[in-house]
Order: sequence, then structure tokens, then C-alpha cells
Amino acid sequence: MDILFISKYILVIALIIMMLAALRAGSYKSTSMGLIGSSVVVVAFAMALLVGGDVYDIAFFKDISLALIFFGFIGTVAFAAVLGGEDK
Repeated sequence: MDILFISKYILVIALIIMMLAALRAGSYKSTSMGLIGSSVVVVAFAMALLVGGDVYDIAFFKDISLALIFFGFIGTVAFAAVLGGEDK
């Protein structure tokens, strides 16, 4: 086994642990912690998709992960704008 191949699996395991920690942080009562938790989960899933697509030779993994990151960012900004209220 190549060391790079083993390191990809270690990275996926670390991303799964990061997702669990983000779910725990996102379960607090404040809205900002929920936004941070969901954003971290989306980014970690996109990174795991990039690594998994590279390991298993999936053809369209870059497009899906780019869309996840882009729409996650747009959704967070839109939700923050709606929640922020009016400018006076």
C-alpha cells in the first residue's frame, strides 16, 4: 500500500470526526451556531467527496463538491440577510 493511499483514508476518518463535532456544535440553541455547524458539515462532506472520488475514480465528483460549497455559501448568506433584519 502506498502512503498516499493510506493518508486519504485517514483524511476521510478525520473529516467524519469533524462532521460529528460540527453536528454537536450546531445543536446549540443559537442560530449562529446552527449556521456554523451546517456550513462545516457541508464543507467536510465536499472534501470527503473529493477524496472518495479520487480513490474510486468517480467521474463527476468535482462538479458535485463545487456545487455543494457554492450553494452552501449562498444559502448561508441569504439566511443571514433574512435574519439580520432591516437597515435603518
